[in-house]
Amino acid sequence: MESKLKQSFSCVKCFRYPVLNLNLMKPVRGFLLIVFLLLFENSFGQKENNSVLEKKVTLQVTAETIASILDKISIQAKIFFSYDASLIEADKKKDISVTDQSIRETLDLLFESRFEYKVMGDQVIIAKPDDGQPKKKAEAGDGRPKIILFKGKVADREEKDALPYSNIFVLRKNIGTVSNNDGEFILKVPESMSRDTIVVSCLGYRQQIFPISQLADKDYSVALEPNSVQLKEIRVTVVNPEEIVNRILAKIPINYGRETEVMTSFYREVLKQDNKYIGVAEALMEIRKASYDNVYTQDKVKVIRGRKSDNVRPFQFVDFKIQGGPYYITKLDVVKTLDSFLDPEFRDMYKYTMEGVIDVDNRATYLLSFKPKEKSEDADYEGKLYVDMSSLALVRAEFCLSKAGLKYAREALIRKKPKDFYVRPFDVEYKVSYRRSENKWHLSTARASIKFRVKSKQDRVNSVFHSESELLITDFRPDDKNRFRRDELFRSDDIFTEVISSYNDGYWGDYNTIKPSEELRKSLENYTMKSDSLFKNENANPINKP
Repeated sequence: MESKLKQSFSCVKCFRYPVLNLNLMKPVRGFLLIVFLLLFENSFGQKENNSVLEKKVTLQVTAETIASILDKISIQAKIFFSYDASLIEADKKKDISVTDQSIRETLDLLFESRFEYKVMGDQVIIAKPDDGQPKKKAEAGDGRPKIILFKGKVADREEKDALPYSNIFVLRKNIGTVSNNDGEFILKVPESMSRDTIVVSCLGYRQQIFPISQLADKDYSVALEPNSVQLKEIRVTVVNPEEIVNRILAKIPINYGRETEVMTSFYREVLKQDNKYIGVAEALMEIRKASYDNVYTQDKVKVIRGRKSDNVRPFQFVDFKIQGGPYYITKLDVVKTLDSFLDPEFRDMYKYTMEGVIDVDNRATYLLSFKPKEKSEDADYEGKLYVDMSSLALVRAEFCLSKAGLKYAREALIRKKPKDFYVRPFDVEYKVSYRRSENKWHLSTARASIKFRVKSKQDRVNSVFHSESELLITDFRPDDKNRFRRDELFRSDDIFTEVISSYNDGYWGDYNTIKPSEELRKSLENYTMKSDSLFKNENANPINKP
């Protein structure tokens, strides 16, 4: 297959905005904005080829930014650069003069030999050199806080089935995590909380509480008992589902934060091709969570540190990249964004049904379902809303694209593609949940699952790509007034896998993360990942923050 067949797709989900008074714009169609970039390859992708660094370039540059110089190299050599923005002063101006020099020599001159370079296809990753020396664990008495490790598995007491996405958190504190697909979890808490209590909960089950001192530093199996709340046991004061939705909105100023918060979070992005893992990337992030009082003030996202797997499995024919993931997943906070199924202006497009009352974290909770009304062409969603009966706060939402939504997505998602390629989403699902702390509800988790069919008769391509993104808020605190610098922000057009580095030992330190599933661990092990530490050190003794 000739190299000229290397072609690109660019797929984008976007809001459609009506213009309101005062030139303010408000979302009507609240798709999770995410861009998919696909490159058609004449062989298998993701193969290292250091000969790229030996390509010759010629530059005569005076007082130009490093970013501009890298762009010039990219154009000449037909390659792309990726780097951690915290390592390189992209706006710094430099002079450089080279004639028929290799890219490696040119980069060494530009950066004064401070970095190393890794090649992936036509991409050059600029990274800080690894000195090969393992990081030392903090010694007791060095002034840094000691960490207590709590790990285990959550399962159904009767059926013994694993309970994925169970919540594990410290009672009346902001620290928490969730279990993975196998029900397994790891929670790290400061030793100062050794007298506190851990809560384990899952939708539809009775929560359990345990003293931290009882569970620290050992594996523990948590068996949750199914629970249900009958309507006859509760005094029902509101049964009209539309009225419940009205009260959700009326209570937002009471139930959710009116001040900016800074949230510590963990984000994971996984990509499969035909049910086989081809990419894994993760990051610790900070989110400046804007007040719920103003729907037009957006959340800001900053990556603290990130890592990725460069070779879980090679792409087959199609190189699939996701753009803007960490930025856009915060838009799943539907209380903040007021998607169409909550917005009073567009809510008459949906039919709401009261399904009953269930238990969520030992609190009676309304369960509402919604779907587009007949002949409603602009209602893009169907799903379920979980509403706390006491506070009338939305505590959880599960929804997917309706038939109309999928039809619109097919039209709006594809920006450009080769003529003979068929690219369509066929399954798009979202979940978001909130956790109560000090009588306020805070964003807790968000998940997006998007499946695409990619076909080409001419090039004999027929694949299903499955993108899964998940966000976990592990801690939050009041705004410290330290605004993120512009160059620190993760932007909507950033490609997550191109702004983070590869895995390394002890990477997460004392930060809480989502433990990878057994399936994901095995996939990495099966595809030459035995030297990577991602799935080998999650159960290691806790280390202190550097």
